[in-house]
Amino acid sequence: MKTGQKHWRSLEELSNSPAFQEKLNQEFPSGASELELKTGVDRRNFLGIVGASLALAGVTSTGCIRKPSEKILPYTKRPEDLIEGLPQSYASALWVGAEVQGVLITAHENRPTKIEGNPEHPFSLGATSAFAQAAVLDLYDPDRAQMATLAGKKVKLEEATKALREMGTGWKKSTGSGLAVLVSGTPSPSVRNQLSKFLAMHTNARVFLHNPGSNEGQRSAFSSLGLAGANTVFKFEQAEVVLAVDADFLGLEGDTVRNTKMFSSRRRVTSEGSVMSRLYSVESNFSTTGMAADNRLLLSPSEIGKFLLALSAELAAKGLNLNKAVVQRSQEVGTRPYAKWVSSLASDLLENRGKSIVTVGNKQPAWVHGIAVALNEALGNVGQTLRYVLHPESYTDATGIEDLSAGISNGAIKSLLVLGGNPVYSAPVDLEMVSLFKKLTESVYLGFHFDETAELATVHIPKCHDFEHWGDLRASDGTASIVQPVMAPLFNSLSELDVLGILTGSESESMNYDLVREYWKTKMEGADFDRTWNKAVHDGVIAASEKAATFALSFNSDGLSSLLAAAVMAPEASLASLEIRFPLSQTMFDGRYANNAWLQEIPDSVTKLTWDNAALVSVKTAAGLKVQNSDMVQIEFEGRKIDIPVWITPGVAENTVIVAQGWGRKFEGRVAKQTGFNANLLRTTKFPAQGVGAKVTKISGTYELASTQNHGSLEGRSIIRETNLAEFKKDPKFVDRYEVIDKAKQKTLLWKPPYDYKEGHQWGMTIDLNTCTGCNACTVACNAENNISVVGKEQVIKGREMHWIRIDRYFTGSVDDPQALVQPMACQHCESAPCEQVCPVGATVHSPDGMNDMAYNRCIGTRYCSNNCPFKVRRFNYFAYAKENDESNPLYAMQKNPNVTVRFRGVIEKCSYCVQRVNAAKILSKKKTNSVIPEGGVVTACQQVCPADAISFGDINDPKSKVSENKANPRNYVVLGELAIQPRTTYLAKIRNPNPELV
Repeated sequence: MKTGQKHWRSLEELSNSPAFQEKLNQEFPSGASELELKTGVDRRNFLGIVGASLALAGVTSTGCIRKPSEKILPYTKRPEDLIEGLPQSYASALWVGAEVQGVLITAHENRPTKIEGNPEHPFSLGATSAFAQAAVLDLYDPDRAQMATLAGKKVKLEEATKALREMGTGWKKSTGSGLAVLVSGTPSPSVRNQLSKFLAMHTNARVFLHNPGSNEGQRSAFSSLGLAGANTVFKFEQAEVVLAVDADFLGLEGDTVRNTKMFSSRRRVTSEGSVMSRLYSVESNFSTTGMAADNRLLLSPSEIGKFLLALSAELAAKGLNLNKAVVQRSQEVGTRPYAKWVSSLASDLLENRGKSIVTVGNKQPAWVHGIAVALNEALGNVGQTLRYVLHPESYTDATGIEDLSAGISNGAIKSLLVLGGNPVYSAPVDLEMVSLFKKLTESVYLGFHFDETAELATVHIPKCHDFEHWGDLRASDGTASIVQPVMAPLFNSLSELDVLGILTGSESESMNYDLVREYWKTKMEGADFDRTWNKAVHDGVIAASEKAATFALSFNSDGLSSLLAAAVMAPEASLASLEIRFPLSQTMFDGRYANNAWLQEIPDSVTKLTWDNAALVSVKTAAGLKVQNSDMVQIEFEGRKIDIPVWITPGVAENTVIVAQGWGRKFEGRVAKQTGFNANLLRTTKFPAQGVGAKVTKISGTYELASTQNHGSLEGRSIIRETNLAEFKKDPKFVDRYEVIDKAKQKTLLWKPPYDYKEGHQWGMTIDLNTCTGCNACTVACNAENNISVVGKEQVIKGREMHWIRIDRYFTGSVDDPQALVQPMACQHCESAPCEQVCPVGATVHSPDGMNDMAYNRCIGTRYCSNNCPFKVRRFNYFAYAKENDESNPLYAMQKNPNVTVRFRGVIEKCSYCVQRVNAAKILSKKKTNSVIPEGGVVTACQQVCPADAISFGDINDPKSKVSENKANPRNYVVLGELAIQPRTTYLAKIRNPNPELV
């Protein structure tokens, strides 16, 4: 058997340390080792052990829990458009993370339960992100602000709005003298229009912009280059070569959903004749994009700008007509250690002029973004693989929060209106926002929680959830959508439009609805506005709104020269003076999702940490600092200190420490409380993203971190199949080299199945490892669809997380500079399922259409099936998690999908292939004459959400189905095929397309 490269999840697994072996042993129930005694176990002892196990199972089984008696009250008058039991879908849009996504909101009896992508949205194309999937839980957040506050005291919303109107009267009299408006940059045309009306009435007021998730480096660069207010829209589907310079375009930055969908379309390999795009990634720590890269260059944060200058020098030397200012500055960097890498990359870019992309991440300074603009222009990419789009509502008149701080400090600003965000928490620490708020005469804050900013505001107004008000949003390409409410506000709250409407004199009872209609009445094409409006609301897209202005780039050489002249090269880092970097959190983003339990419990794609962040360092740096995982250290930077635990992470640059933003919130959120450590306490206006000079000192004590990276380990057995494109072309059936028995023998079932799997619909799934990015959207979507409970940090530490689908992350190569890849793992629905052989009560059985089903009311919790599952994908419900969650917050019960059982403790849970959706399709098909479910008639939750289209589900008896086509792909393989258990879920092997000169 040829297994290729060794894949490992953690440093403990790589070294096969005693601690790792102990963790593996903990996966089996107490007393199991007694059955392995060399002396053997006689019949009496065996029955004693098993009897004790069954007795304990009975203690925690469903038999000890009685569901409370409930009375169902009928409608006195049923709404005419509502049929009980049938969900309704509403088209809308969400601004989540850094992007706008078109969505369909599924509601049962007018309570939102699930979000899907809107396939009619021309930009997000029917997919969503993990943030969008989790938005439904934010609606039922137990710690939403339920009352307004006035001078710190809770008051009715009417009193707060009265105080707001009185402030507005004073601001109007002074024409806004001393008034500042701080916005988070919501890409809403009607909000921007209403703000313009407000500013026209308050001509002396100033607007400031603060959004930690925005691309401030690009915004600043574009202002200097004559592109103020523009967005960059990439066409990854047309790119042959992509260079991501500290850019996570597949994970956190920009339009990640569309980027992933378009990039993945160029990564599908069906035969030896297939072609792939090539991705180069240059970064300091693993990102989602870096894990997908064909060639990855690991550099310290400050070296990344020098890399781009070195690349510019190489391109100019090879004949590229590059901007003179860039060429001149590039001569200063000299020869770098990665000269060969740069030379090979330069040749690849030149061979693909007009078919390449150079993208720079949000954390890089403006001059680095300026170089990227110059490179894309010189390579002929503008208008081909990318374009610049200007929204008419862009905040080109707004300056940053640093200018707001200066205005408050010198007394020029005395009143502040904050529309969203949380500046007291997220602003750089040296701005001292707490002190600045205390200097203000008055302040108004529209916020979702009574959080760090609300505590200091004169007036705090609760903010509506996006499912509770009318509005609009515009995506990067210009596509606009109407945001419609699905339910009335759960609590007395207002939207941005409402607040601005109050301040501009609107008296309408349905204010946000009227203001949105008023704006679009002047913008929508067609004589019949009502008809056009209704269609836009129904479709979730305003027709032809994407026709935004596209720039014909007019290069501002003077602006680029000024950017480069201001570029400061950081000194080289050392163990005594480390480089520190502050990326956004993959799960918390900038902190706005800190009170979302689903996102708290989703493991980070790279570190696999949940419920906390940590200081990430490389193996070499950890050895130099003499620290181990979970050791507490003190980080000192720019005269400020924080204490934080260490997590040793392969793929982090040497002499670099990574501390993610978004953690360490101090407001009294019962989910966010005491989770993580606040990186903003080290961020300054001089070093908001990264800097050199951090000192890390080990201090006493350790901090227990919850990590899932070793959970479900398959005992070192090889389950990943990967190669590069050149090798695949030589040997398309390379996956067969991994098998220990012939595929023909694998098809021999262990026993005769009770059904003929060659008849009727037979369901199966394939997962393409070539396109999967490990974004976690499928896991969150599965949580929402299948009523999966959150268990909390303590239970995760014990290996009891309940996720039905986990994303396994593997490394390969050296611990200092490895490659990484991901593999989703859920119940494989084996035709000869090992779990079914050992269940004493027939709780896990096979269905006629080939699915491994669970009868929860039969399960008595023996966990024999879990122990016998080779994939470690069956989750035991140790406690009444659902009951505990609902007791801590009764609103959580409103999110539950009524088509899926809410499980009590003492039962096994696992992926069901969304059997409720299969059955719904069966019922629908029976209404038709042929009773055949068409291709695409069943879409699982994980399949529907996936922006990479990595998951296919369908009838494997239909040779024309997508899943059958994938199973015929030469890359198709089964995990642990030597067991001959016939999994219905199979995988398409990972193929990379590295530069041959860099293999």
